Amino acid sequence: MNWAVLRREWGAVTFVLTVIVGMVIVPLALYLANQGPGPIAVPSIATVSSARASAAQTASPARTP
Repeated sequence: MNWAVLRREWGAVTFVLTVIVGMVIVPLALYLANQGPGPIAVPSIATVSSARASAAQTASPARTP
């Protein structure tokens, strides 16, 4: 291995090693984060609707006799 190339291109070598380490660590972290003893927590969102008068009034056509 030519150590002069590594000394000259240390930034590129560091970038490549960081990407390789990230390709191992990120999927491992995502896998371990989804492993849990309990069921999946689904948030319950209470939707309450009530009849309200609309603020916008629609004009109805006038009837002519």
